[in-house]
Amino acid sequence: MRKILSIFLVTLPLLSVAQFAPPAGQEGTTAMHCDSSAFVAWATGCVVERGPMRIDKPENGLASYGVDADGLGKPDGQALVSLGDGGNAVLTFESPLYNGPGPDFAVFENPLENAQQPGFFFLELGFVEVSSDGENFVRFPAISYVPESPQVGSFDCVEPQLVHNFAGKYAPLYGTPFDLEELPEDERLDKNKITHVRIVDVVGTINPDYATYDSEGHIVNDPWPTPFASSGFDLDAVGVIHDLAHYSIHDHSAASIAIYPNPVQDRLSVKAEKITSIAVFSLTGQRLLESDSNHVDVSFLASGLYLVRVEADGKVAIEKFMKN
Repeated sequence: MRKILSIFLVTLPLLSVAQFAPPAGQEGTTAMHCDSSAFVAWATGCVVERGPMRIDKPENGLASYGVDADGLGKPDGQALVSLGDGGNAVLTFESPLYNGPGPDFAVFENPLENAQQPGFFFLELGFVEVSSDGENFVRFPAISYVPESPQVGSFDCVEPQLVHNFAGKYAPLYGTPFDLEELPEDERLDKNKITHVRIVDVVGTINPDYATYDSEGHIVNDPWPTPFASSGFDLDAVGVIHDLAHYSIHDHSAASIAIYPNPVQDRLSVKAEKITSIAVFSLTGQRLLESDSNHVDVSFLASGLYLVRVEADGKVAIEKFMKN
């Protein structure tokens, strides 16, 4: 739902302990700003199937805010398309996505923060699914620890820490990242050739006749009812982090490529024939440095866990390493 009437937003009292990544700007967040260098492309196609403004009163009509094209390109926090209760949007791309190091794409919405209680947001959530053929979709496991009662009201706010792997978790211009590695194995899906991403609005009611459930069987409780033209998940954009146009993937587990020492203090060495490129990434997928040598200076990196991608002799390996 379009966040216009912020004066009405209230904070829902919560008894649960926060479990997952916090809002953008806080330590431990996974939020990715749209200006991040990690993004190499944006969705180029969007087809929306609207849901009703209120699922239990279909006679009131469908959500109607925005147009399909508002889900394309880089997000601006303004041009949005609303899905309505249970509606969905299918995004396509110039080049297929693949399972690279860290997150592979991010979904942007525009939750409004409660001005009276920072850290609480008006969250309209969406499930995220992907497909390699546009017909068979596999859903990311998503978890909500928002209490199943009482109903989160039309203008209530909750903590983002209570939800995981739902689109719509972070503030405007900050995307929620998704890592294809987290998907369950499915013979219908090629994680290295994702052609479609589908966002499905969470029907936030706790009424079991219409409720939706997370991957652990919890009712997903988010603001409801929202009987407005801007009802439901508000799609702003889908940003691409890894696609085949920018990275040539032939073999993710090339045995002929090795890295050492691990952990490393100053210089990471790569053992491989005919090295084409070496790149080091953060765990959120941000490219930190590149090299065409088999010795990489990592002395300036902060202590922690990183990913290195090595392309050599027509093969690719992606490995984790620890910087001391």
